[in-house]
Amino acid sequence: MNLQELLTQLDTPIIIRPTRRMTQGELETYLDHAANILRGNADHSEFRGYVFALLFYKRISDCYDEEVRTQTDALVKAGVPRDQALLLARDPQNHHFTVPEQAAWADVARTAKGPLGQALNEAMLAIERANAHRQNNFDGILTGKIDFNKQDELPRDKLVNLINHFSSQTFDRAHVSDDLFGNAYEYLIRNFASKAGKSSGEFYTPAEVGFLMAEVLQPRAGMSVCDWASGSGGLLLQCIRHVKKHGGDVRQLQLHGQESNVTTYNISRINMILHGIPVWEHKQGDSLRDPRHLTGENRLKQFDRIIMNPPFSLEDWGHDTVVAGDKYGRLGFGMPPASNGDWAWLQQIAKSLKDADPDTGIGGQGMVVMSQGVLFRGQPEQTEEEDGQNQKADAEYVIRRGLIEADLIEAIVVLPGKLFYGNNVPGCLLLLNKAKPEARKGKILMIWASRHFQKGNPQNLLRPSDLMRVLVPWQAFGDLEAARALVPVHEAQLIREVEQDRDSRLADIEDAYGPVLEPLARLQTELATLEALDLKVQAVRDAITPEHPYFHPLAPLKAEVDRIEAEIAAAGRGDKAALKAALLTPKAKFDVARKQLVDAIKAREKQVARAVKELQKLQEERDARELEIKQVADREIAHLHEASKDLLRICSSEDEARRYFAIVGLGEIEENEFNLNMPRYVDTFDPDPTKPLTIAARELADAEKAAHEAQQALKAVLAAAGVLSE
Repeated sequence: MNLQELLTQLDTPIIIRPTRRMTQGELETYLDHAANILRGNADHSEFRGYVFALLFYKRISDCYDEEVRTQTDALVKAGVPRDQALLLARDPQNHHFTVPEQAAWADVARTAKGPLGQALNEAMLAIERANAHRQNNFDGILTGKIDFNKQDELPRDKLVNLINHFSSQTFDRAHVSDDLFGNAYEYLIRNFASKAGKSSGEFYTPAEVGFLMAEVLQPRAGMSVCDWASGSGGLLLQCIRHVKKHGGDVRQLQLHGQESNVTTYNISRINMILHGIPVWEHKQGDSLRDPRHLTGENRLKQFDRIIMNPPFSLEDWGHDTVVAGDKYGRLGFGMPPASNGDWAWLQQIAKSLKDADPDTGIGGQGMVVMSQGVLFRGQPEQTEEEDGQNQKADAEYVIRRGLIEADLIEAIVVLPGKLFYGNNVPGCLLLLNKAKPEARKGKILMIWASRHFQKGNPQNLLRPSDLMRVLVPWQAFGDLEAARALVPVHEAQLIREVEQDRDSRLADIEDAYGPVLEPLARLQTELATLEALDLKVQAVRDAITPEHPYFHPLAPLKAEVDRIEAEIAAAGRGDKAALKAALLTPKAKFDVARKQLVDAIKAREKQVARAVKELQKLQEERDARELEIKQVADREIAHLHEASKDLLRICSSEDEARRYFAIVGLGEIEENEFNLNMPRYVDTFDPDPTKPLTIAARELADAEKAAHEAQQALKAVLAAAGVLSE
């Protein structure tokens, strides 16, 4: 390498902080900022439809641009003229979604503040029309109940800030993978749920509750699954994850949903698309007033599995539409109260579950989140002899008794309070089964799961260890020997899932940081070499060899200078003057070249040092994030080990197990007048902690001694101040 080539190489700029893919955590933080732009409004539910529509619009626009760019470059490389290549690359058949040129985000986002709302409306309508032919129909997905001209719903300043915020990040697949973006979309749904007040429970169920419900229902490929109050689609996604986790083909899972709120309905459609679910039967409408999943004979469709979290104790549930008779035959156990729809939902579930197959004995199962009031509200019939007055049985009592006597309730799980956004009413899970196994007939498993949870703000959380405390007694159906055998199985499974989640997050971070940090080791080695160089004039001259990594281009010039200097030393007095004159030009060239090279080396050293410093910061950032992920996983695994030991202890004693779960026969329930309030069957009382008398006496003596010493010290202070005489 000659001198000029080396100087060019030393002057090559180092990209200190190149663009890298976003991590899950960074994307979630970015979306937090988007939600914070809306801060100040009383109810975030007014905004959420606009935010989710904008985010989806930005995503498909960036992905479409990426696909067009990639296909165009490939065609050009194959010899197609660029204009023609671009035209071919825009063919809708080559894309997941089509974004018309006039609807490109980059152009619409630059629209002036005044006409911005109209520009967005037109762009989103154009996108819907361009994708109307696709399997996942876009009809209304970006325009239903959304009008960007309505500044009373989304003030223009907030809209402009959102546009600018989303424009600051590229959301194509090179920067954000499909899985990452789908997970982030769910994260944003949860973020809005935490801020949306009472309305939040209508569109979001905590993921850990959904996971628990899917684990109990165990949906499989080939089954039909329905959520009559589907919200943002999270419970159906949990069923998909369960099938995928167990190696099933999710394409064979027949998903059905219905949602009354138009905005939430469209959010769920986007949610499914972003998670790669191309086809599902999703209807918009009020499920109680107007169920839309019907057979050709206008009857309710029946499903293998139903998973739901309907609004608690819905007041205006549609009593007026069925009081004269329900054409779908849902209310066979009784007419629910006009002001509370809980038992309307439960009867709809019972009606739309598949009956037991006469050949296989398999029937439909449904799990639903309810307020605990369904377990005990309503009184039985009272006579004057029994209660001093005549009183008919309450509607809720009659319906509950009917479901119990029909042997439809298989299990009840009482959950901790403050799990559900926007609703602090304690909830419970009810499992309905149209075909109980023979051994479970005439019995209900009751699980008191409200003791163990992680306190949080605004909502409490269920940890994997807390879920295990439900899943073990559920799968064992209260059998203590079976439960003890299941504890290590569930422990291992949940630890494996924690580890898989940890490894996935670590891989996500490595994918984002790895390519950026790849040059760090090389740059550190280069910096160490540069710092070790002695750049003084004589030191450089002494170090020059043809093999030196930096000084080798000076070797020919130095050799010429050395040759002439050697001749001067050997020459007679008469020849020295001529030789010294001949030395001037080579020596000047050498000095200029040496100075150029030394200056370039010094500049390179500074540039490499800056790059190393920046990359080390990124490395520390990566290491901190990886450490945090590992620590969270370690805590969850420690909780699982602790819960496993505790479960083995609980399941080794019938008395202790009765404090957590119980198998209750219909006879016992009848004795309790069909009241399912769990403290009647499970010992939910938590006794005060006790300690040996010797320890208590010692602690009392220590406390009395400390109190006496404090009293004496106070007296001394008061006496010194003259307030109290000795």
